[in-house]
Amino acid sequence: MTPTGGGSAAQWRSLLLDDHPDGYIDWFDGSWGVMPLRRMPPPDDPRVKAYRKHAREGILPPVLLWWFSGLNCHVILDGHARLGAAIAENREPAVLVLSRAPSEEQTRAGTEKALSTYHLTMSLLDGPHPITDRQGLVSAASHLLATQLHSLKVDYAPTRAWPRPR
Repeated sequence: MTPTGGGSAAQWRSLLLDDHPDGYIDWFDGSWGVMPLRRMPPPDDPRVKAYRKHAREGILPPVLLWWFSGLNCHVILDGHARLGAAIAENREPAVLVLSRAPSEEQTRAGTEKALSTYHLTMSLLDGPHPITDRQGLVSAASHLLATQLHSLKVDYAPTRAWPRPR
């Protein structure tokens, strides 16, 4: 599964942290799990049955997820029954992911760092030393630059939280 959706229904089933209320989250495995805020309804639940028909017809509304960096997982805000229906019908659910975007300053700094690394790499490749596969190295450096710039647009910024005043 990618952060914005995708992946098979079996993948979604494996990502679902549905041991409510005794679930377990490991911050260090990078699993990108999906945590429901309440117990997932069973496949024979009336709401799930109704949504299963929508899933078969391909008109199932998206599940609303929120990326919560403190838990290192997505949290289901809305669509518990829709996700259950998609999984029961072995369909890939449509998702809408909310997340905090990086600030303009973070994006600008990341862009400048990626570009300076690329320019340094290109200047080293233009040097007087013999390079057997210059074109392959240029292609790899260009691919790395594109990947870094793309990740600046799609990566999630850390979720912020403040204590409630008393």
